[in-house]
Amino acid sequence: MMSSPRIHVAVVHDNFLTRAGLTATFAACADMAVRAIDAGDAELLEFDVAVADLRSGMAILDAARRHRAHTRSPRVAIVASSDLEWQIRQAVECGAAAYMLLGAPGEELVGAVRSVHQGGCHLSPSIAAKLAQSLTAEPLTAREEEVLALVTEGLCNKRVAKRLDIGVGTVKTHLRAAFDKLQVRSRTQAVVLAKRRGILRQASA
Repeated sequence: MMSSPRIHVAVVHDNFLTRAGLTATFAACADMAVRAIDAGDAELLEFDVAVADLRSGMAILDAARRHRAHTRSPRVAIVASSDLEWQIRQAVECGAAAYMLLGAPGEELVGAVRSVHQGGCHLSPSIAAKLAQSLTAEPLTAREEEVLALVTEGLCNKRVAKRLDIGVGTVKTHLRAAFDKLQVRSRTQAVVLAKRRGILRQASA
């Protein structure tokens, strides 16, 4: 009886210990052939699945998007420390097939790679909950995000208006709209929620 071909897994992670741990986890699976390589390595195209940190994973997805018509690319499974809502959503929208947090058990990592290789997707439970919350909530506009991000930095309405070159009344209008969408009543509640959920790119930098 012929055995199924092994899944070729590339580990592309910027943390040495994490890279070593992931490589060892997949190397212990009889149905996987694994190697740690750099995100820019041309050999990456030969792999079925790339298990990567967030930055490297996004770079692989971006390269795949730009050269989709010309080259084959691996499916991307991200293993990251970040559970910021905007980063999760961006990764999934850009094509990440899996998103897991550092510290995920080996069984989950292995299962995710097998699922991704077969065309499926995998999200850690906490990541799935964050994504669901993001998708069901009414999104903030770009300007509402800008205003709220400056508020999280401690700026008053007058300083926000000056920074964005808009009127104080316009700042208040954007804040009221953001409060309604986030279902909060005050600046303090909005700031706490924005930071807890990780919905603002500026605030999370």
